[in-house]
Amino acid sequence: MPAQEVRLHAHINAPVERVFAFFADHEKFATLFGGSCRRVRDGEGDPNGLHSVRRMGPGPLAFDETITEFVPNERIAYQISRGGPLKNHLGVIRFSATGDATDVDYVIRFDGKLPGVGPLVAKALSLAWHRSSPRALAALERA
Repeated sequence: MPAQEVRLHAHINAPVERVFAFFADHEKFATLFGGSCRRVRDGEGDPNGLHSVRRMGPGPLAFDETITEFVPNERIAYQISRGGPLKNHLGVIRFSATGDATDVDYVIRFDGKLPGVGPLVAKALSLAWHRSSPRALAALERA
């Protein structure tokens, strides 16, 4: 099991269909961490769906994430498939409808490729989420 685990949670006052669509959209998803990305390969059935690939990060620091599970309104899973400072990576996002709102449970597990990298990336991900996701999720609630 990977040494690093980042657990993130959000309660969003929006229906699960709208929340899932936001998280599934690669460009919108990146705003949760204050970044940007672009889709480099369309998925099966849905451009952002199963086997789609998004490129995260700038230039030589960019890495690719491939969607490995895509269950509408329930679950998205992805792995780093090219580049980046991590190995044994798996991100899983679960969606639960709670009335007119949605609970999101998000777990990212990984190891660093070099000593000390894993804890540094874990801290950076947590900080980026807590800094950027409130604004992105508030806009989602207002939509």
